Amino acid sequence: MKNILFLFLFSPLFILAQNPNYSEDIAPIIYNKCLQCHHSGGIAPLSLETYADAISNAGMIQHVTSSGEMPPFLADTLYQEYAYENTLNIDEISTILNWVLNGVPLGDTSLLPPFPSFSNSSNLGLADLEITIPVYSSNATSNSDDYVCFSIPSGLTQDRQVRAIEVIPGNIQIVHHVLVSIDEFGSSSTTITPNCMAPFGDQVYTYAPGSVPLQFPNDSLSQFGIEIPANSNIALGLHYPEGTFGQLDSTKVRFYFYPQNTNIREIKSEYFINEGLPPYPPFFLPPNQITAMSSSYGPIINDMSLMSVFPHMHLLGADMLCYAVTPTNDTINLIRINKWDFEWQGAYLFEKFLKIPAGSIIYASGTYDNTASINNPNPVLVNSGLNTDDEMFVFIFQFLDYQLGDENILLENTSVSTDIFNLPTPIFNKSLINITNLMGQKTNKKYNKPLLYIYDDGSVEKKIIVK
Repeated sequence: MKNILFLFLFSPLFILAQNPNYSEDIAPIIYNKCLQCHHSGGIAPLSLETYADAISNAGMIQHVTSSGEMPPFLADTLYQEYAYENTLNIDEISTILNWVLNGVPLGDTSLLPPFPSFSNSSNLGLADLEITIPVYSSNATSNSDDYVCFSIPSGLTQDRQVRAIEVIPGNIQIVHHVLVSIDEFGSSSTTITPNCMAPFGDQVYTYAPGSVPLQFPNDSLSQFGIEIPANSNIALGLHYPEGTFGQLDSTKVRFYFYPQNTNIREIKSEYFINEGLPPYPPFFLPPNQITAMSSSYGPIINDMSLMSVFPHMHLLGADMLCYAVTPTNDTINLIRINKWDFEWQGAYLFEKFLKIPAGSIIYASGTYDNTASINNPNPVLVNSGLNTDDEMFVFIFQFLDYQLGDENILLENTSVSTDIFNLPTPIFNKSLINITNLMGQKTNKKYNKPLLYIYDDGSVEKKIIVK
């Protein structure tokens, strides 16, 4: 008897009617919240591009999303709201859980969202200033990361006002994060500083995989931004994770200027909380002990419009909290990090400018865990300092003097997509990489049974070969 092939391309026939399914419910979550890191050639070691990838790691996906470990966004969004929140809501977490419990069904692949691809292009146009680090070879070993800072002359002979900033990683597989600062006192030649946690100068932007360019608010009444003084340097602090030794990088940062001599409302950066570093006395963390830390700043002299906060600790940090108390004893929540993770630090833009009234005091607290653990098997006395194995307790704020109506200005630019994807060119040549049954379990070709044929371009065909 002849073999008869029934090919149901992008058809839901023979698929168990279960809800939720991968095509309609899970793929959109993964594409929007995971693939920034978990794509082929991305910084994460695990790709989640295809249905086969997802079902092979379904248990892990469910665990890390339910625990809040992934996506990595340290700030507690129940405490304060931020622009560009890379988090999952309770419905998305429940959807993933139910999908796993129901047997990871595929669903109708004709309803899959467009498959994303990565691009270094943006809609900001041609950059006015582009600074590229010298080609750098990562010094990260198999069990230690590499932190390095570059200070590069800007070449500017006049002060310029910046409307937008973006970072283009030179090697997206190894660039974990980039801190960008304006260094007014840098050398006239490029300098490289090893074992450097943060670049010198006023920090203006933080990049991590999935970050969008920073576009300062710009409306009919006011233009916001920062100023790069003439003859200053652009400083970048880069983090290369363990296992990247010898890999090369040439990351660049792009600045987009307002027209010459534009009057802007300049965003300022200040270390309001900066315990342990000069001119403040050092602090010490005894071994085999959890140590509490607290600090304050103020009272604030003038009404302030707060744009962002950058909390910073090193390897022993456990949690952080920062808030303001007004003269009328109202509390303004700024940031709460319940579980500090040194490798996922960054700046957090508030959803809108926060008005901090004159006379307010900013309070900060946190804890350090210097007890024995897998990452700290032999605790020793640790003091505050700039090195990786020292500690810090820092909150950097970006702000400006308040004007009426600032608190109504949205900081998330709705003209910029919150992902970094463009549609790819269609791929017509594809290779079979896997065959699974309807429950996602790997199998060989079988007759008279509906099976899923998964290809290297991410497409899936449902077939029954009748014998």
